[in-house]
Amino acid sequence: MSRKTKHAKLRGQFVPVYFETLRSPAYRQLSFGARALLTALHMRFFLNDNNNGRIYLSQRDAGEELGYTDRNYIANWYRELQHYGFIVQTEAASLGVNGKGKAPHWRLTDLPTRNANGGLDEPTKDFLRWDGVVFEPHVRPSRRWNGLKKQNPGRHVATTVDGTCQPVVDGTSQPVPQSSGCHVPPISAQQTGCQVPPISRLATGSAGKRRGTKRRRGSSGMGEVRHGEP
Repeated sequence: MSRKTKHAKLRGQFVPVYFETLRSPAYRQLSFGARALLTALHMRFFLNDNNNGRIYLSQRDAGEELGYTDRNYIANWYRELQHYGFIVQTEAASLGVNGKGKAPHWRLTDLPTRNANGGLDEPTKDFLRWDGVVFEPHVRPSRRWNGLKKQNPGRHVATTVDGTCQPVVDGTSQPVPQSSGCHVPPISAQQTGCQVPPISRLATGSAGKRRGTKRRRGSSGMGEVRHGEP
């Protein structure tokens, strides 16, 4: 079978990948999500007339194309491809003149790049010079803080009914007793101006005097004096 007849069986569009890329230690270290994203970027290269260095694929479009909507993972896959040397950013993301955002542009290091003169520059293949440092993905702040324990928590200042800051009822700082102006004795200890005899004695004395007067008047022979008589 001739070489021409063998390649004639490949029909339709396809994305070729070099064996050198697939067998490199850096590619074996890639996560499956980063590998799928690298394939999607290669597809953009062949669909857009070999525009290496101007390849763009937003996180939203990449999520729809890969069937994964979590942009945090897609952003980590981009960082992972950069870390291992498979892609290089040639233009950062920006806001266009019409107010729409522009995705960053990338260059695939295993493919040639067209220069300003119209010629092709050889691929740099940065992934072959990987230094062996494993990529550490960025973690969302909420997940990072949930995994850590609080160390040396500060003073609790929440406005709760039974909080840690409570007013001390019986504290060490008590009000200093104040001395009064003068000592006032009780009422029972006060002495009156004159001694008043009890009422029973007064009543008894007056009654005796009256009886004595009557006896004296009766003994002198004087009759009783009535009202209306001389």
